[in-house]
Amino acid sequence: MQRINWFPDPNITGTLATVNAGNNAKIEYPTANNRKWLRATSVAAGDNYGQYTLLESQLPPAGTYHVHALVYAQKATADFRVYARADGTYRMLLDVPVGNDMTITINQNITIPSNTNQLFVRIALDQKTVGAIGMMSDILIERADTYDAALGGGGFRASSRGTRCHAIKAIRRAGDVR
Repeated sequence: MQRINWFPDPNITGTLATVNAGNNAKIEYPTANNRKWLRATSVAAGDNYGQYTLLESQLPPAGTYHVHALVYAQKATADFRVYARADGTYRMLLDVPVGNDMTITINQNITIPSNTNQLFVRIALDQKTVGAIGMMSDILIERADTYDAALGGGGFRASSRGTRCHAIKAIRRAGDVR
């Protein structure tokens, strides 16, 4: 089975129209450590986050998927979350806390329910800390049955579903697009 990253903007180009911010969050796309990031910064207290919303043709079919991402928090803790909206109900599929001044690697499986019409990939900020920062990069949503960490699963930088993920040379990791 071919490996496909269902996340439409794994290189965080900032061109995806379905990026949302919470009540008082500012969204930016900095480069740090040779990597593009989505950065959400709280400018006032409240329900602040930065999130990608996947709709219609961007949605993976129902099933089990492996989620990989790099996530960073500064000035407060944050949470990396994945939600699905199915049959009019929002369901949290994944919630991983990120400690203050920490970068963590997310490697978790989720199950996307049938009838899902929206999928949200979110970095949620501390609600009380003005200036709190949450960042995410290298986002991967791949069918769990094709994910293989030994072959470079997670962390590959495929461009999207339009670019199939397969190695051309033995020295490349599977899914590495250059």
